[in-house]
Amino acid sequence: MYLSRADWDLGVAVWWSWGVVSDDDWELAFSDMRQVAIHGPRLPVRVAVLLFLDTDRPDAIRRKQLAELADDPNYNPYIACVTRDPQLRGVQLAMRWAGVHPIYEKNLFDTVEQGLAWLEQKRGTSLPALRLMTTNVRRAAAQMGPNSVRKRG
Repeated sequence: MYLSRADWDLGVAVWWSWGVVSDDDWELAFSDMRQVAIHGPRLPVRVAVLLFLDTDRPDAIRRKQLAELADDPNYNPYIACVTRDPQLRGVQLAMRWAGVHPIYEKNLFDTVEQGLAWLEQKRGTSLPALRLMTTNVRRAAAQMGPNSVRKRG
């Protein structure tokens, strides 16, 4: 499943993914990535995205689509990725060792709070709208099913 919220005037977004991600969910996620490339260049700050991942790793086709969207020169957000998935962490570490550095800046965290704190540090200010958005998305996701979201910080 996938939920997202954004305030493009403030340059903040929450992308929340858990459980089984459908084809429609993937299309929403790709649309959100395109929105960063559309709105980001007009903002005086980099877009701050809290990405929560508690789902299976995407298949090769989806990974290719994600990489193509992330290669857009206007796609330049700060992304705080909250996951405990060891495979995802390993891939990120291998990319750093191999010298693969995307234009955008991404870091991995165990908790939502750690991710939010990093985004605030990167932007140099508190982000109350992003914090509220995150709380609202987390609550909405939890209401979508009894075991739909495992609490992570």
